[in-house]
Amino acid sequence: MAESSYHHGHLKSALIEAAEQVVLEHGVGALALRDLARSIGVSPSAVYRHFPSREHLVSTVAQRAREELARSLLAARDTVPNTGTKASRATRRLTAIGHAYVRFAIENPRAFEAAFTPCEVPPVDEHPNAWEVLVEAVDEMAATGAMPRSRRDEAPLIAWVGVHGLSTIITASSRPSQPGLHHSTAEHMIDTVVDGIIRALR
Repeated sequence: MAESSYHHGHLKSALIEAAEQVVLEHGVGALALRDLARSIGVSPSAVYRHFPSREHLVSTVAQRAREELARSLLAARDTVPNTGTKASRATRRLTAIGHAYVRFAIENPRAFEAAFTPCEVPPVDEHPNAWEVLVEAVDEMAATGAMPRSRRDEAPLIAWVGVHGLSTIITASSRPSQPGLHHSTAEHMIDTVVDGIIRALR
């Protein structure tokens, strides 16, 4: 599409979509502003008007990946039926979030890598925010008596490190160029780590 065909911010959206496709196919390391400009038929100067540097584009792609992760956590949390005690439901909701976090990484390894790629550009507010989803679930556990209130401050970090660490381990061994973990093995690892997190919080 010619540069003159883009109006009212459509170019920026097209650049982001093209960048996300590059990440999904080749990884965040393959992002290059000039290559993106060429792929959608605009000049490099047009790209630089929206993204002053590659770091700005990486930051945007990373933010969108983290928001997609957060949406997957919310979707998993909201599938938990409203049955049993409030404490048991809170525990099941946090468990669902933990499972969803690792499954997102397994199903979207390159998006997961992009989400946590170090970037010099300061992040902007994310809506939704994965950390806030986790904190809200921990607050619910504390409020319902599913875990001691005294554990409230340290609980989010314990949970995050557990699921993020496992996600990193699994995705490091399941890239397209390497043999991945068997599905049942991955599920067993997720069950083990998430159950361990829940026990650690109680």
